[in-house]
Amino acid sequence: MGRFARVAPPLPVADLFTYSIPPSLADDVVPGVRVRVPFGNRRLSAMCVGVDDVPPPEGVAPKPVLGLLETEPLVGPDILELARRTAARTGCSWGEALDASLPPAVKLARPSRTIEIAELQGDPRAVGPKVDELQEKREKQARTLRILAQRGGVLPVRELMNLAHVSRSPVESLVKAGLVALKRERASKDPLAGDPVPRTDPLELTPEQRSATERIDAACARGDAKTFLLHGVTGSGKTEVYLQVLDAVVKRGRQGIVLVPEISLTPQTVRRFRERFDRVAVLHSHLTDAERADQWRRIRAGEADVVVGARSAVFAPVPSLGLIVLDEEHETSFKQQNVPRYHAREVAIERAAIDDAVVVLGTATPSLEAWHHAIEGDYERLVLPERVAGGRSPEILMVDLTVEERRDGFRFLSDQLRAHMEDTLARQGQILLFLNRRGWASVMLCRTCRTPMRCPHCDVSMTLHRRANRVLCHYCGHEQPPPRECPSCNGHLAPLGYGTEKVEEEVRQTFLHARVARMDSDTMSGRGAHAAVLSAFGSGETDVLIGTQMIAKGLDFPNVLLVGVVAADSALFLPDYRAAERTFQLLAQVTGRTGRGPKGGRVVVQAWNPRHISITTGVAQDYEAFARHELPQREEMGYPPYSRLVRVITHAPDETASQRRIEAVSDLLRQDGMPGVTVLGPAPAPIPRINRQYRFHLVAKCDDDGAVSALLGRLVGHTGPIRKARVLVDVDPVGML
Repeated sequence: MGRFARVAPPLPVADLFTYSIPPSLADDVVPGVRVRVPFGNRRLSAMCVGVDDVPPPEGVAPKPVLGLLETEPLVGPDILELARRTAARTGCSWGEALDASLPPAVKLARPSRTIEIAELQGDPRAVGPKVDELQEKREKQARTLRILAQRGGVLPVRELMNLAHVSRSPVESLVKAGLVALKRERASKDPLAGDPVPRTDPLELTPEQRSATERIDAACARGDAKTFLLHGVTGSGKTEVYLQVLDAVVKRGRQGIVLVPEISLTPQTVRRFRERFDRVAVLHSHLTDAERADQWRRIRAGEADVVVGARSAVFAPVPSLGLIVLDEEHETSFKQQNVPRYHAREVAIERAAIDDAVVVLGTATPSLEAWHHAIEGDYERLVLPERVAGGRSPEILMVDLTVEERRDGFRFLSDQLRAHMEDTLARQGQILLFLNRRGWASVMLCRTCRTPMRCPHCDVSMTLHRRANRVLCHYCGHEQPPPRECPSCNGHLAPLGYGTEKVEEEVRQTFLHARVARMDSDTMSGRGAHAAVLSAFGSGETDVLIGTQMIAKGLDFPNVLLVGVVAADSALFLPDYRAAERTFQLLAQVTGRTGRGPKGGRVVVQAWNPRHISITTGVAQDYEAFARHELPQREEMGYPPYSRLVRVITHAPDETASQRRIEAVSDLLRQDGMPGVTVLGPAPAPIPRINRQYRFHLVAKCDDDGAVSALLGRLVGHTGPIRKARVLVDVDPVGML
């Protein structure tokens, strides 16, 4: 009898497919290799996940495997199983999960060693008029050209497309028009090459650090698949614990993976690990495809002892995994927003169970899910209650903006904040100003009809970015020159609200001699931009750093003597049950950026409701007080961590089609009842339209994992682009907008 391959195509199909293996390929088709197979009237590449002698059902004639894409497995049994569990947990197919585990260039039969570069042509001064000329009828081309000019006129094509939210077509159109030229450059194989880092010795541990290190290392030595919650206040030395446990793991011949939020993948973070280990690999989105492929192959060949990366690095093919660290465990960027919609925390725990490895979840502000697991005994909680290296808790000053706005001349920097900024600069200290809102003005409001200027494609207000002289939609990327008149009544449009760009302008005007920089997605999108700004700040070349959540975590600068929170409750009242938790976490994290040196520190917090529990506990970094207040409310409402949520969203260019589709899904889930499942909705999504797509949603509260599995099983075959409406399923969503 012949041999058969079980194949998982990278498509939203629940089943595996059986193909016969030709005798010429009998020794080469094994689990973990990709095969070329006929699928309907086309051919596709798919992963072989099993080989056996079991034929398909009687009457089904299996088609043969056509060929191989590689001669040895790309992934081992652990990644195959991890992808299977990820698919089951998130409601996607096994093939989709496997496809997401591989870097794009690795999936090419012959990965390119060069990258394509877009280069601006002609006089840069002519770009502005050309952008305006294209804007009316060629909006995507205009946006692409403007961004290329803003980033210095030279960018990798893939990066340019991502920044402009466009496909390749607008780039090609600009090339045909003679405005842009394309060229290829050799990609660096090692992004860390040419940047030598001196080795450093391990630091002396505090008793609490030593206890945590010993507990984690003992579990690693035993090969226990155990999860630790390392709960340490900001500045308590969590990274030193990671480093010393990793050192012990490496000396035993195993490897470690360190996952950090994408936003924290700065050279400062990576450098800490390179100072201790010779063989470090990195995996994150700021690498070119070729660089990422080379790093992945190094890891697979066992040439890296420590892998530092963003969430997708949880699938890194390390040969003998001993430890996974999830730093800043609470960060929502650990949740993947595309298929498969996994959370790196849950995938890390599953992988540790497969590989007999240990997971360490490190944070000063645990997610309530992680905290609840620790209370229930699923995780072991280790506490680092004190700062190390002479750090001490900063002085906290609260400013009530409802009082401040009554005084003449008030804008958005209070007298108290200005006074403390002046004092800090006089002491030659550095300042961080935090506002989690970018742009110059958050809305353009008509003074006559009181109508805000809205994006033509989304149900959101446009944000004014004055330096670029554009109003932008932060959801779909639509942009245009600021209109002179209200599109509804021809009245006068006035900018209201403020973002980081306006704060920067105010600081420059108020403190004429201060050296000021800004970190947000408008200024930090270029390659190397993070490194340049943080290097200047770290060396003392910058006095005031203004930014969004990019500056709220992971930065360790002892000369930061003042942190100013411009609007602490800016996101507190969003229609999301996690709003209070996120506000607490951001405030606790940004407060921890000061007080790390012998000079101490001070935090000035401005808020409209400074007595809100998430603000008072956040600035005091009192996690337990916040949890005691928030958890009973979650339990009463049946929200996580006391349930698991599944959110179903429909998208369609036609509002009626989207609504009918969500109603059909609702009927399906309510049919005959489902034990342990409560369905809320359907209803319009909080943002009903994004990028010309009308959105409806429902939320299912599930009592346990079994209820989630039953719900996902009922949804099989009812997702994807059906009846003019796309259905998306998000298990354990981190956002509800």
